[in-house]
Amino acid sequence: MSKLDLNALNELPKVDRVLALAETNAQLETLTAEERVAWALENLPGEYVLSSSFGIQAAVSLHLVNQIRPDIPVILTDTGYLFPETYQFIDELTDK
Repeated sequence: MSKLDLNALNELPKVDRVLALAETNAQLETLTAEERVAWALENLPGEYVLSSSFGIQAAVSLHLVNQIRPDIPVILTDTGYLFPETYQFIDELTDK
């Protein structure tokens, strides 16, 4: 899969841009979750941060990103209504 050039993509006429995005989506559909995360980190420019609720579903995202780029900071918006188990889970992950 070739590297995506977002600047070039944005300069394309709308019809061509839609076709290019459809092709990219078709290629992404063949990748595993790990490969998709790696692709995004390689192809999407800028600095990265992961926002997480540290719930059950968020654990998957945390794991996938951490396997590829453990240096990406994780942000939690603590509403004060999280379960005690959530805070325990956060502490366990922080210790790792």
